[in-house]
Amino acid sequence: MQTHTLLKSLVLILLLTSKPAFAQSTADEDAILDTVDQFFTALAERNRQLLASISMQGSLNISTSINTGGDQRIRIQNYAQLLNNLSSDGPALLERYWDPTVLIQRDIAVFWAPYDFHVNGEFSHCGIDSFQLIKRDERWLLTNLSWTVERTGCAESPLGPPT
Repeated sequence: MQTHTLLKSLVLILLLTSKPAFAQSTADEDAILDTVDQFFTALAERNRQLLASISMQGSLNISTSINTGGDQRIRIQNYAQLLNNLSSDGPALLERYWDPTVLIQRDIAVFWAPYDFHVNGEFSHCGIDSFQLIKRDERWLLTNLSWTVERTGCAESPLGPPT
């Protein structure tokens, strides 16, 4: 009887003093989604400083699309090119995602989500975003961005029309 009581006490102490495993993942997932949201804010505001603050130098950015002839097109940009493409002049950009999947293992993560993209309020294309992130100094930073560009066959966004 005494062993049973001791065991129950130990289990209770462990439960009360340990942090649930999912708590860290939830906090990290929220932080990852915040970084991703900041990326889309940087695009919309053409804010190179914000983009630089959430991206690791040396990152690689790759998009894939199919041209009108049916051939695959791959566009590769380095960190500097990504920042330079975000000049202060240009059309209004709006990218929206939904139903994100976030995978986390210690200090690396993957963000995967369908998205739609609008230029000057007009639909441009849809696709899948696949972003890789790394945790450095308690902050999640974008390390590599990949996305598909689909100009046809896009399902209607569950987010409705852009506002």
